[in-house]
Amino acid sequence: MKRIIFKPVVLMAIALIATFAYLLGWSQIFTVKTIEVLGSPNALSEVDILKMSQVKIGGQLARVNTQATKENIQEIRWVRDVDISRNWIDGKVQLSVLARDPIAYFNIDQVEGQTIDNQGELFVLPGFSNPELPVISAATSAGALEANDLFTAFPADFRRSITSMVATASSSFLLNAKLKGRNIKIRWGDSAEMNLKISVIDRLLALPENKKITLIDLLAPHAPIVR
Repeated sequence: MKRIIFKPVVLMAIALIATFAYLLGWSQIFTVKTIEVLGSPNALSEVDILKMSQVKIGGQLARVNTQATKENIQEIRWVRDVDISRNWIDGKVQLSVLARDPIAYFNIDQVEGQTIDNQGELFVLPGFSNPELPVISAATSAGALEANDLFTAFPADFRRSITSMVATASSSFLLNAKLKGRNIKIRWGDSAEMNLKISVIDRLLALPENKKITLIDLLAPHAPIVR
């Protein structure tokens, strides 16, 4: 049998590789010394990121699987995108996240604090509160997006009077509003003839005989109904 003889330079290379592998995977030289979270909206959501990352102070940098860590964090519903990096010099692992932007509260009677973004994704963002967002109820996220499109198209003054919206059917909406100090339900119908409908509401509320009405039906804005 022919003997295999390694040259000294080969043996030295093997020894260096083994030493390097040991330093990376088992020694205390290349360990996680700090974890930095960027892009988290608040302290509560940062806790979610740290928990799902499963990265620990003192762990081996070489054993931080950036792809697995990214996939773990992306399981959080309010995270839109994430990037993971590690610094071999200072031992820092950086978790950079892009949070989804809530455009409205959605079906909060079913899930407390639930919001929706412009892609139709539903999520609860810990610690988030914005009283200026509309409260939308709908059977589907598509209905919620249609309702939000209508809400954002309203003139600012009228939009501020809306307390909640319900997508009752495809492209048909019910509004709850605070107008002239009164709580008024408005059967708005579809998004057509917005300016006409707002003008009709103003004229109806200005009439003395409508001082006690609680509902305005604008399904046929040229022939509105009040109750």
